[in-house]
Amino acid sequence: MKKYMDYIILFDWTKEFSVEKKIVECVFYNEKALRIHFKDNTDLYLVISNYDAYPFFASKPFSIGDETPIWDQLIHSVLTKVSLDEYDRIMRFIFTQIDIFQQKKTYVLIAEFIPPKPNIILAEQNQELIIVDALKKYSYADNPQRQILPKIPYQPPKTAFKPYHRDISFPLILQTLQTGETIQCDTINEYLKNHFIYVLSVKEELEHRKAIVDYWEREVKKAQQKLHKQRKELEQAEKSDYWRICAEIIKVNLSNIQRGQNVLKAINYFDPELSTIEIELLPDKTPQENMQYYLKKYKKAKRGKEVIEYNIAETEKKIKQLENIVQKAKRGELDELPQKEKLPQLSRKLEMVEKLLCLRIDDRFEIVIGRKAIENDFITTQLARPHDWWFHSRLYHGSHILLRCLQKTNPQEELIQICCSLAAWYSKARFSQNVPVDYTQVRYVRKPHKSKPGFVTYTNHKTAFVQPMDLRTAKKELNL
Repeated sequence: MKKYMDYIILFDWTKEFSVEKKIVECVFYNEKALRIHFKDNTDLYLVISNYDAYPFFASKPFSIGDETPIWDQLIHSVLTKVSLDEYDRIMRFIFTQIDIFQQKKTYVLIAEFIPPKPNIILAEQNQELIIVDALKKYSYADNPQRQILPKIPYQPPKTAFKPYHRDISFPLILQTLQTGETIQCDTINEYLKNHFIYVLSVKEELEHRKAIVDYWEREVKKAQQKLHKQRKELEQAEKSDYWRICAEIIKVNLSNIQRGQNVLKAINYFDPELSTIEIELLPDKTPQENMQYYLKKYKKAKRGKEVIEYNIAETEKKIKQLENIVQKAKRGELDELPQKEKLPQLSRKLEMVEKLLCLRIDDRFEIVIGRKAIENDFITTQLARPHDWWFHSRLYHGSHILLRCLQKTNPQEELIQICCSLAAWYSKARFSQNVPVDYTQVRYVRKPHKSKPGFVTYTNHKTAFVQPMDLRTAKKELNL
């Protein structure tokens, strides 16, 4: 069982966290955490990763990836209390709200920070606690002990966990997973926040990358096994002349073969020196059946040799493609496990990537430049991910510039400005001054159905007025 955050850490965090004037503006969710955004522009994160589960508070919100709005019931409610159950790592967040009929409603957000499957449940407090919704729902068919479904009373889990209390001495020491550096934390919240950023998120990223590499290495192994089998088949196919000779010699010696005989020793009439040949026989078959056996192998080998040679060439080509994919996966250039995407499509995609004009900045960012309409289409609609940034000169025809955020990290303003300058350079306004360049995240870029190559529409954009900058100058600005 994975080790989750200590009970005492969670307990002390509830004492440290202040609920004063916390009015909910919106609630978001992604696979890493539930984020409650308050009107004072602060955030409460409830982490429910498979590797760990805990809360932390951030006075300056930061992105944790693509999110989905959830649980509008909590909007405009006030966080009034936070507590941790005495018997297990179940934290309760109490929200109160006045509805349009001036009736007071009480919602309880129940965060079950319990391994191996943490969960967050939204319940309404009436005479009893009634479930409204949950991130993970299940019935008695899934869990014989209890069910988590809307409109039924909430039942806490029955566990053998026994909390223990101890004194925590500060500062708390945290070791980062990627660099091994140590961070000193003066508060529980600071410790949990840094644990999420420098330990948990890095661990998830490394595990995800390893899963991608492992998948493609298994595909390479499968292809190599297939190639080995095909080469064995080719060895057999290359014996087609031998199988024909065996069939002809058995035909000549039919009267000399007895059923149950294992070997036929006879003169090889196809050898100029008339040497003796030994032909293995199937003892459970008649002489005629042995002749037909070798004749069938001859015909099959003759027909199959060309096909097998073609298949071997295709398999060798596939192995090279897969090995190329493995190398890209190890460099972190593939961020998703293949689902519906087939190898030929992925291979064509990677071949197109090789032709693009790219500037790799570090492990976090890469700039990609489309130099013609088909490349613009490809980088915007196929290569880009929703969290990447897209740039294009306003009013002037030009290239699509893509800033790939390989670790879903928000770029600094200086990098945004350099990308804008590159978009101005790779446009019809290359030799102009103060060129307007629009930029937005890819999630806001759309390609209309049946529109011509390179044509897109976009929203939620900003406009920067910049001086055009060529790629060589950009490399100097980035110290590359």
